[in-house]
Amino acid sequence: MSVEPKNELSLDLQFLPDWAQEDTAVNKYANHKGEQERPRGRKGSSRKGGWEDRRPPRGDRKPGGDHRGGGGNKGGPRGEQRGAPQNQRGPRPQRDSRPQRGGKSQRPEVQQLDIKVDFVPDTQGVESIAKEIRLTGRAYPLFQIALLVLERPARYSLKLRALRKSGKSGQGNESGPRLFTSKMDDTVWLNRGQAERHTFEKHFDHFYATEKNEIDAPKGNFTFVAQCGFTDTYLGPPNHHDYQNKLVQFHADNLARVPFEKFKSRIRIIKEEEAVNAWIEQSKWRTTWKSLQTDEPVIFARRDEVQAHFRAHHAESIVDEADTATVTGNAAKAMREPHLLADYLRDQWHRQKHFPMQLSTHLSKMFAGMGLQFFKKDKKVTHVSVARPNYLDVAATPVSDGVRRIVEFVEITPNCTRRLILENLAGLEHVEPKEGEAPPPAPEQTEEQKQLISDLHWLIHQGHVLEFANGLIETAKKPRPKEEKKEKKEKKSKDGQSNIEKADPVEVASVEEASKAEAEVEVTEEVPEAPTPEAPTPEAATGEDSVSEKTTNE
Repeated sequence: MSVEPKNELSLDLQFLPDWAQEDTAVNKYANHKGEQERPRGRKGSSRKGGWEDRRPPRGDRKPGGDHRGGGGNKGGPRGEQRGAPQNQRGPRPQRDSRPQRGGKSQRPEVQQLDIKVDFVPDTQGVESIAKEIRLTGRAYPLFQIALLVLERPARYSLKLRALRKSGKSGQGNESGPRLFTSKMDDTVWLNRGQAERHTFEKHFDHFYATEKNEIDAPKGNFTFVAQCGFTDTYLGPPNHHDYQNKLVQFHADNLARVPFEKFKSRIRIIKEEEAVNAWIEQSKWRTTWKSLQTDEPVIFARRDEVQAHFRAHHAESIVDEADTATVTGNAAKAMREPHLLADYLRDQWHRQKHFPMQLSTHLSKMFAGMGLQFFKKDKKVTHVSVARPNYLDVAATPVSDGVRRIVEFVEITPNCTRRLILENLAGLEHVEPKEGEAPPPAPEQTEEQKQLISDLHWLIHQGHVLEFANGLIETAKKPRPKEEKKEKKEKKSKDGQSNIEKADPVEVASVEEASKAEAEVEVTEEVPEAPTPEAPTPEAATGEDSVSEKTTNE
């Protein structure tokens, strides 16, 4: 009987998503330049919804006029001037500034805020991934795990920190964005007014009770009534003595954000008898509000009085100003207000989706604390596994016959997998997979097969054999001799020195500044017992010998 993992993350690793089938030696971020590039044309456009935004409208046709038969714009200005000489024709109409068809399509510009957004993975989900890695022994690309976490908002949270700037010397004032949170639902806002208005509207019933009392119906002969064009609420006959007061009060209570003149322009006059009777029935009831969170109940006849009471007695204790705030991934994805913050968080998510360096750094620290190891395959892609590569020389090391056979077979077999090992070394029957059909159930294992799997399990957990997420198995590479390493380092240093001597003074200064900046980044991002995942660029690949060499020596 199979036991289902408690967390969905383990299922993703167990059944191998699409990215796990890719070649782990391919560096997807080798040409990363820090800019967002979206697919071109129709085939690359996304229609998933959520934070996956739609691409901008397609541009006009290629310049050169209408290509339809017979010519276009007949009867228009160009049609009238068709017979005129070239130098007497009017100016050609200007096309709009939209991108031409086939050009690079980018997301619209988003206003950047002085708020640092930190994507932090969920601890429980990371523990589930670490448990699955320890059980299977497979090595997974760190950046791909980060993308897997970003795919589901429940797996991470966003920590916001306002970057306040100090004022002029001697004044002590600070400028920059401010963060406000509502204790009722932990929502984040950019000013106090937004936070108070949200809390008042969304949690009104927690502070006040709405009561309706029956009164005398309006008297008179009414043949038509006014109706609000926004809410379809009946406002009463325009010739009623209290119509203007009701109009102002309704606007203040329900549509305060809409300009009053625009509100008036959307009012409709309804002459149907059913509408008049509905307004009369509505007017028979008077609405009042009673406070619930006060020692003595207070009755209010107008809603603006209720709002003033809320600001005076509750807002100060409910809304707090904070330098940092935490938003769950689900709340950030569903955020619509405030628009400025919602668009900014969406833009930050897209940046992480394009290059998840920040999330990978958090994952490396958490995995290191859970006892997992890191290495780089072919000096390119950082992987996380149960053990670092540890070369095993079966000719010089006394090992069992089964271990020796596995190592020798893996070394001579390209694209080696578990099934190939069992078929060639343990007599497992070869079954050719058929497209569209589920693989046949595995037969009961023999004692020889169980012993072979046990030996393979030991090799993987010792780092002598590496099994990757796509199922391929390799042996740890043999480390280079120390003399060869020393000669290579000396050659690199000489080449670098000669290049600096040939370069101009300005270029030398720029190289020195860049090296200092890189050194500062390495110091700030250092992780105890685990390498901080560097951006896998070609430049970084040249200096990655130390990681693989150190691991193989150990």
